[in-house]
Amino acid sequence: MDLILHPVRMQIIQQLSRNDATVSQLKEWISDIPQATLYRHLNILKENKIIFVKEERKIRGAVERTYAIEKQNPVVSLEELKSMSGEEHLNMFMTFLSNVTGQAKSYLLANPDLSNDPFGYSQIDLYLTKEEVEDLSKSMNELLSRFITNKPSSQNEKVTLIQMLLPEPKTIKGSAD
Repeated sequence: MDLILHPVRMQIIQQLSRNDATVSQLKEWISDIPQATLYRHLNILKENKIIFVKEERKIRGAVERTYAIEKQNPVVSLEELKSMSGEEHLNMFMTFLSNVTGQAKSYLLANPDLSNDPFGYSQIDLYLTKEEVEDLSKSMNELLSRFITNKPSSQNEKVTLIQMLLPEPKTIKGSAD
């Protein structure tokens, strides 16, 4: 678990979960990571069978590798998630939040154009049945599937959408059932 909680490796995994990619493609998507660091973390993920080299092509004497997620070895299986303690989940969540904070910091300290850039954050409380939560999740996935395979180009820009569902703790849940 600690293997994937590293901020650089987490970004690599997130990108490869969308599309197979070469180092140069990953470098476009994760531009703030030095190339040597990217290679080091790709090798760690490959050695631990989280990713693999899907294709190798010779280009001007160099070998270009296309990396992919090891589908038979999911990064975190449902069984692993179920067996994790609350503290382990909290550690993983804190790493997630740390990555989000790092991205926000990079953006906010780079003289952003807040009136024109797609930047924002909000929180909304919803009161949903289990079926409505499933419907919401399915609808969001269907909506996002139209955009998730887009590749970087001169006509688009990278925008990170962060999703999180956080149920109210059962011990403090209201009794107005």
